[in-house]
This record gives sequence, structure tokens and C-alpha cells, in this order.
Amino acid sequence: MKLNIQIITRLVLITIATLIAIFYFFAKGVVIEISPGSAAENAKINLERGLGFKAGNRFIFFPGKKTLQIESPGFYSESHEIYIDSSSDTKVIELSKKPGKVFFNINSDLNFRIFIDGEESTKTTDFYLIEAGNRLIEIRNPLYLPFSKEISVIGMDKQQTFDLKLVANSGELYVTSNPKEADIYIGKTFRGKTPLKVELPSGLNKLILKKEGYTDFTILEKIEVGKTKSISPVQLSLLPGKVRLDSAPKNSKVMVDDIFKGFTPLEIFLEPDFDHIISISAEGYLPSLKNINVKSNSDSSVFFKLDEEYGNVSIDSNIVAGIFIGDKFIGETPFNGQLQSVNQKISIKQKNFRTYSTVIKPSSAFDTKISALLIKEEIARFNESPPEYTTKANQVMKLFKPEMIVMGAKRSEIGQRANETIRKVKLTKPFYLSIHEVTNLQFSFFKKNHLLKAGIIESHPITNISWNEAAIYCNWLSSNEGLNNFYIVKDGNVIGMNYKSNGYRLPTESEWSWVARAQDKKNVYLKYPWGSSMPIPKSFGNFADESAKTILTLYIPNYTDTFVKTAPVGSFSPNKKGIFDLGGNVSEYVNDFYSIQPNSEEIIIDFLGPSKRGSSHVIKGSNWKSASNTQLRYAYRDKLSEGNDVTGFRVARWLIGIDNEE
Repeated sequence: MKLNIQIITRLVLITIATLIAIFYFFAKGVVIEISPGSAAENAKINLERGLGFKAGNRFIFFPGKKTLQIESPGFYSESHEIYIDSSSDTKVIELSKKPGKVFFNINSDLNFRIFIDGEESTKTTDFYLIEAGNRLIEIRNPLYLPFSKEISVIGMDKQQTFDLKLVANSGELYVTSNPKEADIYIGKTFRGKTPLKVELPSGLNKLILKKEGYTDFTILEKIEVGKTKSISPVQLSLLPGKVRLDSAPKNSKVMVDDIFKGFTPLEIFLEPDFDHIISISAEGYLPSLKNINVKSNSDSSVFFKLDEEYGNVSIDSNIVAGIFIGDKFIGETPFNGQLQSVNQKISIKQKNFRTYSTVIKPSSAFDTKISALLIKEEIARFNESPPEYTTKANQVMKLFKPEMIVMGAKRSEIGQRANETIRKVKLTKPFYLSIHEVTNLQFSFFKKNHLLKAGIIESHPITNISWNEAAIYCNWLSSNEGLNNFYIVKDGNVIGMNYKSNGYRLPTESEWSWVARAQDKKNVYLKYPWGSSMPIPKSFGNFADESAKTILTLYIPNYTDTFVKTAPVGSFSPNKKGIFDLGGNVSEYVNDFYSIQPNSEEIIIDFLGPSKRGSSHVIKGSNWKSASNTQLRYAYRDKLSEGNDVTGFRVARWLIGIDNEE
């Protein structure tokens, strides 16, 4: 038994010695310093996590993480984690001061807004919690000048009191009203009831007086520092009466006591116990007036039915014509009747005449008169159209207003042929005609591969094409310029003509003859391109001259124009109308089917050729092969359908088409 006690004692001693040796070799001493010094004096340090013990301000720890809880009066307690490594160390822990309790003694009982370092602070009971340190204090109240001061706050839950003296920046305004007991508001703040002396900041102030049953009243007054100002009693107005206005027709103009208020339906407010004149008016209606008196805060409705207003209107024109208001037909000229007093667009229309339009506003107070001068649409377009323009294919088009032409030649005229019968044609339709024949280049815009043919020269007139091809070229040009096609085409062949079209076409034989033959003197017509007799003036045009005798059996002796075959268009002078190559160079297709008409003294209006279709078309004008007296004359005419090397064409178009091809 005694032996066992000795063994246990020895084991305990060995264990203690071992632990002391482990602690000696592994435990480390750490000095904990608390900052600032005022916090260190009363600081309490407790080990919350980890193994160790305290010896004064020194702790003995095994290595590893430890958590300390530090507390000191006037400072925020702090839980601090430290790490113990292989060497002893000093750990400095800084505590933060708690805010101070600051009291402000201000020389006023008013409420103030207090800002600390730029941020507004809220009072806690009767003091402010302000963090320790130097702080900028700002005090704001509109009745005092702005105040700012830097203060030093001790913090640590300690109380401090600061005396602040503010400088007044206010005056007083004495406000009375009729009736009394009106509420006075500055912004949303209630300040009292009238009569009342109100302290206000200097400068311009806005006050609102409110009383049940009355309209709010706004006061704007300028206040001076230290002065009391009185204003005349404010006369409050009873709340207005609400009136809903409506009318037939709606959207009528509303005037109240000669002041514009808007359009019906409309809700308005009127001063009570007062006669108001309400006027309702609308275009085309007689105005309506009513006298209205409303009670305060009342609600009522008033309806106005307006009577239509009419005015006497008389309309006349130089020809009988239809009268339209918009698209509605109302009669023919002359017209006398009544129309409603609104803006009315009056159109006076007659077929083939330019429509006359005007806007009137009839009135019951006076008569309205319209006197319209209608002119033919074609004449109107002629007056508006340019004398010349260039097509998209670069043809220069010239405008003409034709007259009478006597076509054909007398039987006694040398060279006259049987198909040159005398016909009198009166041309009434203005038309454009190209001053040159269509060139190879211009035709190539339509037929892309045309210039690839052998012997083709761009500036020379197109030849070796059929009348059908020439007509389809005209349609192509019309389509490019947004005009209606003149020729009706099916499967590549012309099967008819649209005489209502103002698109491009071939000139009629009558038009071609007038441009070529008609002179300024009445009933005087050229026989040849150069005049009335032979010989041909020197280099006048491209005819069968000496240079062509090697390829022609018939030529003009002693005449030279320097061109063996065709020449560039415009190589010679134009006629008096400005048209080139009507004689010489190439003959030209015209629009007419070929036929032989009998001689006639009857004057035909705008002759378009025979009514029956033929197999060929008329050819006009001499060409580079022409040498005989017969062919050199302007009266000469021939027929062709499929084309040859001496025939080309030029283009024409009316300003406006015709309705009847007969």
C-alpha cells in the first residue's frame, strides 16, 4: 500500500514537471497595450477564447488565435482577435471614444435645424449625440441669419453645453381678413388665424389664407429686418359656382364676359351672385347668348343649341358649268341660293376646261358673288408649259400652238402626185415636237445592242426600223417619264391608239405639214424646204448631191452638201420654227395610216388620218437620196411599213389627249 502511494506521487510529480517543461518551452508572453492612454487607465481585458493566463498587463499564451474582450468607461467595448506566433510580442489595441452629449443654449425659443459637418442631426430628448473631435456646427432658421461655428467635442458620454447667439433676420407682418378667422399658411405650415401678427424672414414671403367656403388667397409681401408691416384687410371671395357647358354642335367657342374660355363641352367656374354673359359660337352658326348667375359652391349644367347661319351666294361663269362643294354637285351656273356660313370650297367644272376653285365663307350680313372665267384645259396647260424641255433620252422638245394648214398640191403643180389631194385641216391642240430626228444613240437607250451594228454612227438619225418599232420606242419613252402610253401593244405589235394619252407618239401628217409648210402670212405655205422655186440654195440640206453620184443613178447636178449618205442631225440650219431636217437627211414616219383622201373644201378639225386601219403608214419629207422635183417638195408623201435606209422618225406629244378619235 505504501509502495503504491509512492508510485502515484512520483507519476504526478513527473506529469507536473513535464507540463512545466512544455509550458516553459512553448508558452509565450504577450504585452497588451490599450490606446489611448485615457482608455488604458480603467480598461478591463478578458480572455474570451484560447488558453492562457494574465500577469499584470502581460498574458502567457500558447501559440494560435486568441480572442480578447476589452472594455473601458467612455469607450466602445471591442472584441479583438490576436494571433500568437513563436516569439513574444506587444499588441496595441485602440478603442474608439463614445459620442458626447451636447446641449445648445440658443437665444430663441423657435425650432432650428442643426447640421453637424454638413449633415442634419436629430435631437435625442434634450441633447445631441455628437462624435468626439472638432465639429462644424451650422444652425438654420429662416428668421435668423445663417450661423456656423467649430466646436470641440470631448465625447466619452460626457456632457457639454454651448451658448450660441443668433442674429435675427426677420420682420413682422400684420394680416387681417374679411371675414375673420382665416387660416394662415406658409408653405404647408399653419401659422395661426387672422387677425395675426406673423414673424417672417426678410425678403419676399408667400402666405396663403384659407377659409372654408372661400377661395384661397395668396399674399406676396416683402419684409424688412426688424420692421412691422401692416396690409389692407384681405377680402376673401366666396367659392365659385361650377357650370358644365355643352352645345350642339360640339366644339363651339365659349366666351365668358368677353373672355375666351375654351370649347364645348367645357367645365367653368363663375364668381357667385354676379351676372355673367356667356356667348357660344361656331363657324356656320348664329351665336347664342345667355345671362347666368350662380350660387357659391353650386354645381349646374347649361346646354346651348345653335341655329345654322346661311348667306346669299350667286355664282356665274362664262360658260354653263357644274358647281361642286367638295365632291357634292349642287347645281349649274348661273346659281343663286343660300349656303351655310362656313368655309366652303367651291369648284366650277366643265369637261375639257380648267376647273375654277375658290374658298368662300357666306354670311347673313352680306351677299357673296363669284364670277368664274373658265378657260380650256389645253390652253391653261399651254400657258403653264415651258417653250422647250429635254426628254430623258436627250431629245429637245419644242412647244407649238398650231393653226390652219392646207395639205396636198394642186394638179397643176409640177411634180404633183395623185395622192397629194387638197385637204384643209384646222389644228387646235398644242403639241410638243422634237427639233431633231431620233438618233442612233437615243434609240440605243431603248435597244441596248443597236450601236453594235456595222456602220452605225451615234449622231446620225436611226434608219432601217419599222413603223411598229418607232411606235414602241415612243411608249418606252412615255413610261420612263411617267406618262400614259399612246400606243396599245399586244404581243409586240401595235393594235390601237389611246387618243386620251399625252404620252409620246409620232406626229400626225397634219402636224408635220404645219410645222414644215405654214408661214407667218395667212394662207402662205412653202412648196420646198427653202422656198417656192428651184434651184436649191448652196448647202441647204442633205439631198442627193454630187458626192453621192457614185452610188445613186439620180442626183442633183452642181449641188454639194458634203454628205454621201446620212448626216449628223442638226448639221444644217433649222426652219423658221426652229425644227431641223424636215427636208433632206431622212424621210420620216408619221402617225397616220396611209390612204388617198378625196379633194375637199371642208375644214377638218384636228385630222388624225383615216378611220380605217391600213397596212402601211404615211412617210413625209425628202431624204439623202432625193433628187427629183417630186420628192423635194413638202407636199410629197409616200407609204412604208417595214423600214429602209432613208426613213427615220421624230417624236411628238400633246399637252392633253382627246376623247374622240374621230
